[in-house]
Amino acid sequence: MADKIIPVSRSLFLCDFYTGRPDGRVDLIGVFTAIHPAIYPHVRPRLAVFVQLSGGAGDTPFFFTIRRDHDDELIRTTAERTIRFTDRVTPVNIAMTLEGVQFSEPGMYAISLFCHNTWVCDTAVALE
Repeated sequence: MADKIIPVSRSLFLCDFYTGRPDGRVDLIGVFTAIHPAIYPHVRPRLAVFVQLSGGAGDTPFFFTIRRDHDDELIRTTAERTIRFTDRVTPVNIAMTLEGVQFSEPGMYAISLFCHNTWVCDTAVALE
């Protein structure tokens, strides 16, 4: 069996919405690093995750997790999906919308990307 090649993250953003264009460009709308809920628990109706990867090879399984930072509690895991790298240089975009994410308390949360069950990158969101 061939070794699994783990891609490299060029960027990972959280936003309200994203729009893909026919020419391959993506518009990210409402990029954020903090959420300011009035009450807890807070349910975020829609959370979009966008990541750009390169350096992968062939079909690559991936998924996202959300964890609370202070105790590493798993808040959400997405289903595993697959992306295809046609070569090691061309960037590949992943955009996924998560609905109904519940944050039980204020604090820092990490949104992480895993490819081939290996951590690739993450970003933080502060709930203040």
